Amino acid sequence: MRKQTWTKRDPTPHYFEVENGKTTVLKVENKAFSGIIIHKVDSVTGEGIYDVKFLLYDADKNPIGEYTTDQNGYIYIDEALAEGKDRFYIRELEAAEGYTLDEEYKTVYVQPGKTIEIEWENVPITGQIQIYKYAAEYNAVTGTQAGAPLEGAVFEIVQERSGKVVDYITTDARGVAASRPLPLGRYKIQEVTAPAYWQVDPTIHDVTLEFAGQIIKLSAFDKPSNLGVTITKRGNAELLAGQTMRYDITVANTSNVDLENFFWHDRIPTDVARATALTTGTYSARLNYRILYKTNYTADYQVLASNLLTSNNYSFSLNAIPTQAGEVVTDVYFDFGKVPVGFQSVADPTLSVIVSGSTVNGYQLVNRADAGGQYQGTWQTAQASWVTIIRKYTTPPTLPKTGY
Repeated sequence: MRKQTWTKRDPTPHYFEVENGKTTVLKVENKAFSGIIIHKVDSVTGEGIYDVKFLLYDADKNPIGEYTTDQNGYIYIDEALAEGKDRFYIRELEAAEGYTLDEEYKTVYVQPGKTIEIEWENVPITGQIQIYKYAAEYNAVTGTQAGAPLEGAVFEIVQERSGKVVDYITTDARGVAASRPLPLGRYKIQEVTAPAYWQVDPTIHDVTLEFAGQIIKLSAFDKPSNLGVTITKRGNAELLAGQTMRYDITVANTSNVDLENFFWHDRIPTDVARATALTTGTYSARLNYRILYKTNYTADYQVLASNLLTSNNYSFSLNAIPTQAGEVVTDVYFDFGKVPVGFQSVADPTLSVIVSGSTVNGYQLVNRADAGGQYQGTWQTAQASWVTIIRKYTTPPTLPKTGY
């Protein structure tokens, strides 16, 4: 037990007026009071125990009041001591679920203006939870067979009564994870991190430890993470030198998991073409994203637009970007951040270019694009390209005669 000086909060409102250029002094006095703080803790972990009931008695062991510990295991008592009594008894009336009731009376002496702090331990009646993690299906990426044990799955154990996380456990090479000794009671167990190239299992296991030494064994299965990204690009098969052409692009996350840092990128064929216009298209999930660009004079990307909404189709004039003489846009980069399963373009984004009039006849104009995203630190990407044959006629073609 520890004695400590405490004061009572003054609930009285105090009114005062502040005048310009003057200092106003407000004096508020707090009265001393007598009190008891009980901290009920687990004898093994030292953590506070929720929902433990205590009965407070006066010096003649007449009950004064019943009190219950809060989420952190504390009870704060002062109102029962207002009459200036100095000796009290405290007894645990009802233990928390999974703990042994301590029926001992504790004697407490309280002095005016002093608060006694009591740390009261409870011995837990414990059991254990074990998880066995297996592959639900064959994983083509890792080569793991269906039914094989999985190492590295992390589970969170939550005490249902308090809502607190009481343990994190990780499966070993045998696919087994075991909790520390847990007080009897109800718990919810859920996977929070899956092994690499496996999906997190959303199942919530609801179990109750009912008797001392009980071991509850659970089986859990993870499905493989199948990663996939697609991008396509289409343009003109042929084009006359000096004319404008539009590329239509599609992009999608075909994985069965969300992807981080999702992007699509176009490398403009600046050997004989210049980018003129860009439309963003729309996308299947509502997200904010940004567009970056790079020129032949800059090594780093610059922001063309940010905080764009995937449900809107925006248009940008790329040849209106301020540039120096000889500077042209070489790359356009769409940065989406995290995208969900099935994320894809709805209205296709487009990129327009104008081909130089001096391009030789038969020149193959190659435009390349790529897309990708990350899952558990691994990149999944895809590429697309489109070839356009540039035509240039030096003399007018001979047209067939018509009529008679």
